[in-house]
Amino acid sequence: MIPAAFWAAVGLLLLRVNAIGNAARRPAFLAAALAVVGIATVGVVWPVEHIDALLGDVNAIDLIQVLAATAAFWFLRDATRAHAGSEARSRLPILIAVLVAETATFIAIPDHNGEPTTYIHEHLQYPATWVHIVIYMVAMGWFAADSIGVLLPQPRGANILFIIGFALVVLAIIAELVDVTRVFIDGQQTPFSRAMLVVFNSLFYPGIVAIGVAHGWRTLRRLITVLGWRVISLRLLVMSARDQSAGRLSLRLRGSAEVVAAQRYIELRDKIVAGRLEVTEQEQRYLQRVDERLAKGVTAWALSV
Repeated sequence: MIPAAFWAAVGLLLLRVNAIGNAARRPAFLAAALAVVGIATVGVVWPVEHIDALLGDVNAIDLIQVLAATAAFWFLRDATRAHAGSEARSRLPILIAVLVAETATFIAIPDHNGEPTTYIHEHLQYPATWVHIVIYMVAMGWFAADSIGVLLPQPRGANILFIIGFALVVLAIIAELVDVTRVFIDGQQTPFSRAMLVVFNSLFYPGIVAIGVAHGWRTLRRLITVLGWRVISLRLLVMSARDQSAGRLSLRLRGSAEVVAAQRYIELRDKIVAGRLEVTEQEQRYLQRVDERLAKGVTAWALSV
């Protein structure tokens, strides 16, 4: 399931590349990019041992995973808020404070030797290790639970998959907190703690896959909608081009795909009303459908996705 989570994050990253220049959609791109980094640190793409050796062989790869995953869930929460239509945005100083706390507690761990994949669980006898992992888990759980709260008033379409994904993450984090606390108290791994680690992996990565699929679903639906408006604009332009009395038409108009389609529609209707252009009965029916779709608006359509 870990490879599936990684490739879901990669797919989402590719779908979100065009969001870099859009402030409202940028958090989703940053969340996907950081998720790719975070999941890659568990050895999905490159052997963890080789990466850690390049970083000084001090298990810094674990810290990179923690910082990337924390920031990914932070930006994912902002992306969720934007998707739900909320204007609220997280305050960056809070994220910085969490990342600093995670870094400080990692540095405070007395011993940085061990296998990267099992390093944390093998060093839970140290209070700094337990505090480090608790801060990490609580932060991610907080961001995931907050995202559920944002989505609950709109439980439909992709939001249902989002809620399921975030809920799985929260349950996984609870299992991990129980696991690390039990190991910290007992001073060693027990069958119970190993079982809880299996529970964590069985819940967390499917949750990440669900969140990635939900984001991908929403992104594809939006791209399909934009493409639909582009096709409408092109057909309206071709119809309008039959009238050359006002000179050459402007091929490029400013605005979103829906706005451009609306401008093309108004331009064409003005020509028809002015008697400069005649349309067939079939074209008239098409214009009526365009008018109805413009009246509904892409925003109202998107809320039903």
